[in-house]
Amino acid sequence: MKRLSTIMMCLLAMMAASLSAKAQEVTITLFPGWNWISYPKAETQDISTALGDFEPVNGDMLKSQFGNAVYSNGYWRGSVTHFIPGWGYKYYSNRSEMVSFVFGEAAPQLTVTTAEPTNITMASATCGGNVASSNGDYVNVILRGICWSYSPNPTFNDNYIEAGNGLGNFTIPMSDLPPSTTYYVRAFAVAGPETYYGEEFSFTTLDHDRVDLGLPSGTLWATCNIGAFASWASGFYFSWGETESKGVYEWSTYQYCNGSDTSLTKYCNDAYYGYNGFTDSLFVLQPDDDAATVIWGTDWRTPTSEDWQELLDNTTHRYTTSSNGTKGILFRGSNGNSIFLPVTDTRPSGTYYGNYNNGYYWSSSLSLDSPDEAVCFEFTSQNCYIDAIFSRYFGLAVRPVRSSSQN
Repeated sequence: MKRLSTIMMCLLAMMAASLSAKAQEVTITLFPGWNWISYPKAETQDISTALGDFEPVNGDMLKSQFGNAVYSNGYWRGSVTHFIPGWGYKYYSNRSEMVSFVFGEAAPQLTVTTAEPTNITMASATCGGNVASSNGDYVNVILRGICWSYSPNPTFNDNYIEAGNGLGNFTIPMSDLPPSTTYYVRAFAVAGPETYYGEEFSFTTLDHDRVDLGLPSGTLWATCNIGAFASWASGFYFSWGETESKGVYEWSTYQYCNGSDTSLTKYCNDAYYGYNGFTDSLFVLQPDDDAATVIWGTDWRTPTSEDWQELLDNTTHRYTTSSNGTKGILFRGSNGNSIFLPVTDTRPSGTYYGNYNNGYYWSSSLSLDSPDEAVCFEFTSQNCYIDAIFSRYFGLAVRPVRSSSQN
């Protein structure tokens, strides 16, 4: 007579459990003597919890492929302490009659804790959490991380960032976030078919820094250019009226024309420059065409030519070098506050152009004399200018402003 090995026993038990579509509801029937049983639930449970309402009697025994236990005076004693998903077991019933039971509900297996977000900036934050188990290493955490959403109660199905698997602490950096945006985050852990969540935290990324220079209008100036996160960086370059930087800057790639400076399709007050004689009465960038508004939010805009003039008229300025060696111009208001504008370039035809000692910045104002040009602010090591020397397709930097009422 051949005997089944313990390995074969385990495989058969696993096969038996997998045959049931509702394995968690399987009724186990024990006959007097030895019985083959499988553990169909997805959670690891201690023996007493797994047996539910079933009450063992003295002399009952339990064997797994690696150990055994005996029930005596209200306790299971031995090396088998838990039922583990997918494992097969032999149960010896010391009763004289048949008895049936359904495996009990699992006690909480995992405790997931969400770490309070830290290191919050305009574009990033540090999140994380901890996964602990009341059943030690018996719980198999196959995935853990944080889930996030723009609204409360985020779940794994919204957005998530994974942090490996297993138990313990984890830290996750969130990056490339837009400023002034609120996020809701929770730590999560996936064990079997269940997903466990920690408590919820929310955080709001910082708004772009701005400076009150004591200007008569109360206008506040940003401390850095669009696309830059330091005052000395040039950031992105934009054609006038476009909200994305690009590789090639020429009339053929400009959004508001049909290939030339005399085929304008928006912001044109002279029929000679308009496509098929097109004209309109738009002289200042609309919000949908303003890179500052689209990228940084509705509180921000590209300065008008009047904003640039007010800055020049009500501050002192000097050409200088920043702490990291970048040349530029420093504007200081009557209240002692200041902003630094670094040297920038211009971008026609996808190549660098201009003087590396100069700076070029768009205004939101169209040239009143020639609608194929827009007003820009320019500085050299000797002077500052507000003029309309650049065609609209050129790529220039943008330094945003906002009103004092939005401070």
